[in-house]
Amino acid sequence: MRAKKLYRIGVDVGSTTLKVVVLSRVGEIVHKTYKRHKADFNSIFIEELRNIEAMFPDSAFSIAVTGSAGMGIAERTGLSFTQEVVASIEVIKQNFPYVKAMIDLGGEDAKMVFFEEDKQPDIRMNGNCAGGGYFYVHIKRRCLAKYHYSCQR
Repeated sequence: MRAKKLYRIGVDVGSTTLKVVVLSRVGEIVHKTYKRHKADFNSIFIEELRNIEAMFPDSAFSIAVTGSAGMGIAERTGLSFTQEVVASIEVIKQNFPYVKAMIDLGGEDAKMVFFEEDKQPDIRMNGNCAGGGYFYVHIKRRCLAKYHYSCQR
């Protein structure tokens, strides 16, 4: 019997979109999807998993979920859940150690994370419903200046 190929699937179910990435055993991106779910994230999630299963027959998958709507999916299915900012911080620390700041503009909020050597990341978040709009970004330019980062208009 031939061993099944193993793939890792990362799913981010936010307030407006479903993002999926499929990684090979060596971490190469072999498939990715970005879809608006229009509040029907369960159906879109199942549809995407079926598409992936058809694309990679005779394969095994490990699945991890993140995102504001992803928590409910993870709880109902028993899948692993990680908060999206925590997941992003880990990816940056492991793969991009030179990064000094990260901006995450979501559908309902926006986050900024500042990285300094030998310190815990400094996480800033706006209130709900600012939606990552221009005003939030404009205000946070001051935060970037505090860390001596240049911000061009």
